Amino acid sequence: MMDNKSKFLKLKEGEREARREILIEATLELFGKKPFDEIGVRDIAAAVGVSPASMYRYFPSREDLFVEAFIKDLREMEKWLGNLLESNEELTLENFSESLIRYLIDREPTFQMMSYLMIKGSMTPDLLRKYNGVQRAMLNKFEKVLQRNGIACADRIHAHAFYASLNGILMTFRNYPGRTREEIEKHVNRLSALLCKMLRAASVED
Repeated sequence: MMDNKSKFLKLKEGEREARREILIEATLELFGKKPFDEIGVRDIAAAVGVSPASMYRYFPSREDLFVEAFIKDLREMEKWLGNLLESNEELTLENFSESLIRYLIDREPTFQMMSYLMIKGSMTPDLLRKYNGVQRAMLNKFEKVLQRNGIACADRIHAHAFYASLNGILMTFRNYPGRTREEIEKHVNRLSALLCKMLRAASVED
């Protein structure tokens, strides 16, 4: 199989989008090897065999490349959520939460990307459009599992609360010092179970 460097160099000069995609793939591979805040333009350029300066022909900045990579990874996560829902028509809120928690604990780069995008605060209009599209698709999955569990989502407030609260729990405890992975996962699952009970109670009150 051809690596990213070989594929990038083989493409013709005019194949801009294909080169952009290879740079995104190379960035995602690097995310799996080291924290994204330690990855520089030189690292990505070396992975595909080009000079650092030539990177800016395809992306205005390192941050823009990172966001494109993050969005691509979030799309994979959204597809995974869709498969989870399709494979189990009777999925409970607790099962859904535990599955998502395990997915993100197993994928540190994905979790880092989500956290980064949530606090970044600014994007170009094109990136914001792509990001909003992924977020809407993700919220659709949260809304669907809530509705299956008898919780109405007329204005999406419950889906927003569910999504934001699970992310907040994970951001608080995902890398808590002095705790093993098993201890962290157990505690996070206890908190998510409490969240599920609160969502059901709030739905009854509404």
